[in-house]
Amino acid sequence: MEFIPPPQGSAPSEQSTGHPNPPTNTDDTKPADKSQAALNSLATAQPDAWQRYKNGQLAEVVKLCSKSDSADSLQLLGLALHDLGRPLEAADAFEKASLLCPVQDEVRIALASCYAQLRRIDLARELYLQLALSRRLSPTLMLQVAAGLEAIDAPQLAMQVCEWITEQDEHVAQAYYDMGYYSARSGQPLYMTEALTCRALQLDPANVHYRIGLVSLLIQLDREDEAAQAMQPLSVLDIRRVTCVSCLTRIATVLARKDMSQLAEACVTRADLLRQSKEATSNNSTGSSNPIDTEGKR
Repeated sequence: MEFIPPPQGSAPSEQSTGHPNPPTNTDDTKPADKSQAALNSLATAQPDAWQRYKNGQLAEVVKLCSKSDSADSLQLLGLALHDLGRPLEAADAFEKASLLCPVQDEVRIALASCYAQLRRIDLARELYLQLALSRRLSPTLMLQVAAGLEAIDAPQLAMQVCEWITEQDEHVAQAYYDMGYYSARSGQPLYMTEALTCRALQLDPANVHYRIGLVSLLIQLDREDEAAQAMQPLSVLDIRRVTCVSCLTRIATVLARKDMSQLAEACVTRADLLRQSKEATSNNSTGSSNPIDTEGKR
């Protein structure tokens, strides 16, 4: 059974990274926003490098921060290296920074992500759990921790982290949506996934990703009439925001059978564009003399 996984990143990033894909995939996934308040010290200590980091000029950040051994520079250097897909160098920078002072929670999440990419699974799991058990992280960061745990094949732990979020704030729609995905990954009955996804949609009815996730689930449960009904609030413009090719293809087939031709055609067109874009990106990467490794990034 395939679902659309949550759009959460395992570490902070300004790059655009619902159930849309697993954390290691890129369909419909986008890292959660940074906690700006928590990272203010980095912005203050390295304003030029920080601005470049926010603008996605990661190579420039590496050049600037490599010139200093201060804790703030090392943390920002590690974040840029992590986002560039260089986990070994990023982990080294983070570890050096941690010897100088307590590092930001966002940095610790990124370090755990590096450990996961380097297959240091025990270290990654331990660090993620330390962060989650502290119960002091914002919902945004807790969701990143949950996504990181799922990425190292610990969906039950990821589900528990989402439960903790809802215990502290029952209005965090993303926590319910993500929990539904982790529930399915944990082998729980699918009615739990449906109930949690519906709860997320109830809290955020305008969220296209949640609605597409519910529709995709209903189709796979052979409840096509309900799936078609759930699609009715969506427009062609909404379909253009979806980035899960398999979901679009699945939904298009059902919509065509239900005489919802305009939405069906929009799904087919969007899926074709996404495939072409993916092929172009793949070809460009293959032709590059020094391609960036983005495995494990969201």
